[in-house]
Amino acid sequence: MDEIFKAFNEQPVRWLKDRNYVITPLLDHEPETTYVLMKDVVESLSKLTDFSKADKVVGEEDRGGYIAALLAYANKKSLAMVKWFPVDLEKNIKIKFRNSYTKGEMYLYGVKKHDRVILVEDMVDSGGTIISMIKLLRKVGAKIMDVIVIAEKEEFKGINRIKDETGIDVKFLLKFSSSGNSSKVTWMKNDKK
Repeated sequence: MDEIFKAFNEQPVRWLKDRNYVITPLLDHEPETTYVLMKDVVESLSKLTDFSKADKVVGEEDRGGYIAALLAYANKKSLAMVKWFPVDLEKNIKIKFRNSYTKGEMYLYGVKKHDRVILVEDMVDSGGTIISMIKLLRKVGAKIMDVIVIAEKEEFKGINRIKDETGIDVKFLLKFSSSGNSSKVTWMKNDKK
């Protein structure tokens, strides 16, 4: 997890929409997202859950979508996506959402009743995006096997909020703080097995 640690530790913090925002090579591709970092992410997240118990990996098309795609491919699973824009207005399964930076509607594609899914997201801020995604999956009747993310921004305690509002324990690799001029990893999962 060395590359993941470097991607979240001592990264620049900028003020964005009334909040501190951490610029990382993993999520903002600045500098570029290297193969070594992507490999570290896939290997580390794959250890958090048993992908064999799921039919599909579900991600959200924004910053974490490509991570869900990498995990689906690496674990030989189908990929389904939550999108911000509707593709077919007659078939939309949607929900209103609000996260730390925006609000709007989300639309679920590629998941049907009784599908066993692993929800993958890049990071947790306030937890609003993941809470809405869980509600969408429950609305369609999917079985959520696990929710896994790379990191939690500790100032917002979003993982606690997700647990309080949905009953689901989110599995994650690290926590970081964005309270200074640069980020600081404050906790990291021991990935020794």
